[in-house]
Amino acid sequence: MTRKPDDGGSGPLRIQADVLDVGNNETAPTLFAYVFGQSGRLLGRTELKEGTGEFHLPELKEPENVRILVGPHIEGEESTKLLSTLTRLNAAELTARSDQFGQTLPVAIDRSQWLCWLRFCNVRGTLLKRVTTGGLHVDLPVCNAEIEIYEVDPILVVFPKIPDLIIDRIRDLVRKPWPPPPPPERFLGGIKFPPEPPGPFPFLGSATTARRAAVQTPTTTSNVRDEVLSVMADLREGDEQLSHREADHATAEATERLFSFSSSDPTEVDEEEVMGSIRALSEVAEIKSAANVSLASFKASLVARADLLRPIICWIYPRAVNTQLVATATTDECGKFRARVFVGCSSDKPDLYFKAYRRIFPFRFQIYGPRPIPCYTWWDYVCGSEVTLITTSPFALTCPPCKPVIAPPHWVLAMAVGNTSLDAVRGTSTALQPTTNSSNRGLTGQGEPFGGYIRLRFEFDNTLRTDLNVRYYQVRWRKLGTLNDFLPLTEDVLRHYAHVVGTTLMIEPYKLGPQSVGTTANLYEIPPALPPAGQWSIPDAVVDTTSAAFPSISLAPAGGGEGDYQFELSLFDAGGNRVNANTLGINYVIPTTLDLTATIPTANASVLGLVTASGRLVYQLHIDNNHCDAAVQPPEIAGSISADPCGLLRYEAGDSVTLHWTAMHPHQFARFQHLIVEGQTVLPAPITTSGTVTPTPGTHTDTHTVSALLGTCTIAGFAETVSVWAMATDGWSRQSQFDDLAIQAFALAPEDA
Repeated sequence: MTRKPDDGGSGPLRIQADVLDVGNNETAPTLFAYVFGQSGRLLGRTELKEGTGEFHLPELKEPENVRILVGPHIEGEESTKLLSTLTRLNAAELTARSDQFGQTLPVAIDRSQWLCWLRFCNVRGTLLKRVTTGGLHVDLPVCNAEIEIYEVDPILVVFPKIPDLIIDRIRDLVRKPWPPPPPPERFLGGIKFPPEPPGPFPFLGSATTARRAAVQTPTTTSNVRDEVLSVMADLREGDEQLSHREADHATAEATERLFSFSSSDPTEVDEEEVMGSIRALSEVAEIKSAANVSLASFKASLVARADLLRPIICWIYPRAVNTQLVATATTDECGKFRARVFVGCSSDKPDLYFKAYRRIFPFRFQIYGPRPIPCYTWWDYVCGSEVTLITTSPFALTCPPCKPVIAPPHWVLAMAVGNTSLDAVRGTSTALQPTTNSSNRGLTGQGEPFGGYIRLRFEFDNTLRTDLNVRYYQVRWRKLGTLNDFLPLTEDVLRHYAHVVGTTLMIEPYKLGPQSVGTTANLYEIPPALPPAGQWSIPDAVVDTTSAAFPSISLAPAGGGEGDYQFELSLFDAGGNRVNANTLGINYVIPTTLDLTATIPTANASVLGLVTASGRLVYQLHIDNNHCDAAVQPPEIAGSISADPCGLLRYEAGDSVTLHWTAMHPHQFARFQHLIVEGQTVLPAPITTSGTVTPTPGTHTDTHTVSALLGTCTIAGFAETVSVWAMATDGWSRQSQFDDLAIQAFALAPEDA
């Protein structure tokens, strides 16, 4: 008999779940029942208390069967994601006909099922935005961002998807002869100051080495490179077709996903990294040996070395990787997030990939999601460990760094000069105290003075405002060795906060000072815990971490203004009255760590004699804004500096060349490099030298034999340079405006040439 559209049962849909084989000392999992329509739409969910629950389903226009899954509690409302997660966890499932509505449906949960639901992995992480200030990378927390956590197919699932044709092409590349890595070059392109740190390279080390190999061994390497580029070109063509399909799929997603833009994340692998990964395979004896046997042996050797196989999947066939959303989270004010991922009964460690979004009503912007996905997957994630995600997206909203300060109650932290911790400054560092004296006090541990626009940084315990009514501070300065009194600093100090007006994200300034309070001028407000609206933000890491600024170029000018300066911090109540920090129980502290991005342990500033009897903090910096001086004079040969009409210095056998040059700083706060280049070759020490400048006048006379300069040449052109780099720093960066450079060229030729 044909069922009519109005046929069916009535009343709620009842579920009775029976959890089987629960031991006496075991606790059965908390169960939830989820009801989906035939189209996969979530119709309802409810907790099964003591195994029992019921649904009052929405009225259906036509009778249809419903799909019921019983499993653990899964957060989120999106139907497809819920259904996918429950299926992955092997949730108990049954189907109910419309004529069964009003009945109680039994479902049994086997022990093998519910035990797996108790296995989950805690995922912790931090989302940071990287900004560049003064040539330095500064990482700031991104708050209130939505994090999506995806599980990536494990290697053993991904690898078989790669066609044998592609694996065979990789095998051919591995079998080819690779040139040995070149010896490291000293002074590549000249000596850098300050020295450059090694750059990042996701899997194998320095990309610079690979680039040098390509340059220095063109004949052998170029053939391999051409074949690698051919493979990449073929695969990218396929990736473009895939991306079109992904774009079509994205169009069908929810409206909030339609607003897309570049998140500044990487989207493809650098060719040098590809070369490096192939080289790494070719240098592993067992892999190269297997490559010479057969394709099957080569594939087996790759599976045995997952650490080397992952880079190959990263660049050669990322399309083989599938992902599944397994959890979502939101970053807090410190950029941190935490989520629970069900791992089920799988023995494999989870492989996780992360995306991040910023919601600015009514749009949702992706701010993190680098590709290719396998290049940025956290393979074999260790549950509970911290992942750090770095974004450069302009839509990533940053908040002030959350630096847990370990200090007594009611603390004031004299933290840094710019981005240089006071733990690196003599006189404020407990670690440097044993070697600190009157001649080096106020310098960094590396002997560097301060200069330029100096920004002092302080942090204040919020209980100063809430418990002690201490609302303001003042910073004053004076030069030691004078009878001058302290003078207040008067540069503007700002903080910024972000808030949404309508659909527009606004970044507003909040001026801390200087301001007059009562009868006291030039006070700065201790930043409140919360801004007038929204949340604190850091659009400029330099400006928004400044507590007081000292324009030393004008207040401590070169040619007499250099020397030791004291800086005094005083506290004031809400009425603008100076308070004695000692009597109020306020603790001035200084950091005992160079790292200002994590937990900051501290020491009491009074231990170093930095706290006065009137409850003020006073510390010292050495300031020097003098310029460097670099000069070269014409070289001499046989006591003469004259060159012939062609500009050549003529030599005879046994002659020597005398070089005259100057590298000077009035107080030796500079480093130098005297560099001689023959053609394109930097001559090694002792002809090329570097170090700290000598006392004034800093003149040097070096004599070298003609044969030492020429080497195997008889005629050669030379470049002579003197570079002098100022050591002064504003705490964020070295003050390169004080540097100097001199350069000249000369040539040597025999008399009879």
